[in-house]
Amino acid sequence: MLDIQGIEFMGENVKDKLRSCGKGVKIYPLAKITFPHVVDLGDYCRIGDFVFIFAGEGVTIGEHTDVQPHTVFWGGGLTIIGSRVSTGPGTVFLSATYSHAKGLKMVDGLGEGSAKAIGGKLVVADDVYIGAKSVIMPVTIGEGAVIGAGSFVNKDVEPWGIYVGSPARKIGERPR
Repeated sequence: MLDIQGIEFMGENVKDKLRSCGKGVKIYPLAKITFPHVVDLGDYCRIGDFVFIFAGEGVTIGEHTDVQPHTVFWGGGLTIIGSRVSTGPGTVFLSATYSHAKGLKMVDGLGEGSAKAIGGKLVVADDVYIGAKSVIMPVTIGEGAVIGAGSFVNKDVEPWGIYVGSPARKIGERPR
């Protein structure tokens, strides 16, 4: 028997539950958005199949932004993605981290007071390209930056810089 629990949060079915949804937005059938009431999608953005958005404090995705399949937005913080951004398949945006203070566990579901997530703010400015399978922590990625495939970004990225590696390091500049 097909389990359709949660189907209202998948694909085009979720549009009327979003905080805001621009014109021409395309949400592929196998994309899932939790807490859609704190998600804003700009005009003509595309959310590919197998994208999972766990909205936390909120997720905003700008106009003409292309979120490729298997991209994950995760964490209890705030995520803001600008306009004309392209995320490669398998990109992971983490808007929160766990506290590793004494006595705390680093896993959910253990009961009140067992773990503590620290919500952050993750910002990707306009005209950014993020290569496949990159991991982005709560940082700011400046306008026009390029993040190479498989990079781990744990520090702010300068506008128009080209960054690669784990941790990501600047290797050049992109023309404005």
